[in-house]
Amino acid sequence: MSDHMLWAEAQDQAVAGSSQTAYAFFGHPSMSATIFAPRIESAFLLTPKGEKLKLGLKKGSWLPGYGHMEYLSSDMKLYWPGDYVFGLIRSPGVYDLSWHGGKSGLFLTQSFAKAIIHSTLDGESERDPQGTWEAGFPLEIIPEVSPYNAKVMETHKFKVKYLDRPVKASYYASYWTWDEQGDPRVQRGITDEDGLFTINLNRRGMWIIDAGLTLEESGTLIAQESRSNFYQAGDVLEYKTIQIKSELTIWVR
Repeated sequence: MSDHMLWAEAQDQAVAGSSQTAYAFFGHPSMSATIFAPRIESAFLLTPKGEKLKLGLKKGSWLPGYGHMEYLSSDMKLYWPGDYVFGLIRSPGVYDLSWHGGKSGLFLTQSFAKAIIHSTLDGESERDPQGTWEAGFPLEIIPEVSPYNAKVMETHKFKVKYLDRPVKASYYASYWTWDEQGDPRVQRGITDEDGLFTINLNRRGMWIIDAGLTLEESGTLIAQESRSNFYQAGDVLEYKTIQIKSELTIWVR
């Protein structure tokens, strides 16, 4: 996979009728200097009633806790109680490991990210989930229990599906201050045949759960922008494989 990841952030518990700002990032959560605004094909909010609302995004350059870095954000209002999904689809790109000293081979990258928001009536502490925890991505991570109620030291189970069918895929779960590529504390592995895996949430704070899948499919992509000395806007780029990543952001209390 490409070293960079797409992830979504949003306040995961809210009061119905309230407004909040949700965020889109691309890079490494543990290193703010590597984070920049992603190219987004689609940003949306799925409501408890099943509506899919298109979201506009604006670019920012500084955030408390991160400092000087690029990101995208969207203001949204949660009108009804229930569960919402804030979803992001990144514009397809290409990557070659040889650009940074790895094995040569151009591949297409497809990235998806989501955060789940639980909205309750004012003064109500708990509510049965209403809505969906799925964003409708081709590659989807589905929690078995409500992710917005996750507590430290709990073990949570997840399922990975591709085109709505369980699939065997790679996964990892990383706490936001860890280097997700090299920190030995990152929990990683391969799901079982039914797409199931478990994670021990042993830190309070933000976790990013990642699922990855490689497809042996070739094709071409016309570059929409230039990238250093690797290619120029308008170039026809031939790839041999497709690497798909899907992220779920959760907060542990």
